[in-house]
Amino acid sequence: MGKKKIPTKFKQKAMLERQSKNRKAPASSGRKINWKKFLKELPGKISKFFRDVAHEFKRVTWPTKKEVLNFTIVVLVTMAFFAVILGIFDLIFLRLVELIKGF
Repeated sequence: MGKKKIPTKFKQKAMLERQSKNRKAPASSGRKINWKKFLKELPGKISKFFRDVAHEFKRVTWPTKKEVLNFTIVVLVTMAFFAVILGIFDLIFLRLVELIKGF
């Protein structure tokens, strides 16, 4: 069996050349900043940020006291469960090390 001829559009070199032609030049990051304009607009931007934060806090659905209590209980039970599991594994590995060390 002879080698299959791969079309040019699938050859790696041709693909890389095609991609490099289509690639845009990176945007110039050496743009100068108008410091007077920036400092003039800064207090307005800061106050707009805090207004937006206050607006978002109004939209938050806060949990009720009952939900907070339930979530707290779930977290504490889960922590206790994993603490017991970790303690059991620690005890097992400690006994194994002592058994190996004893030989």
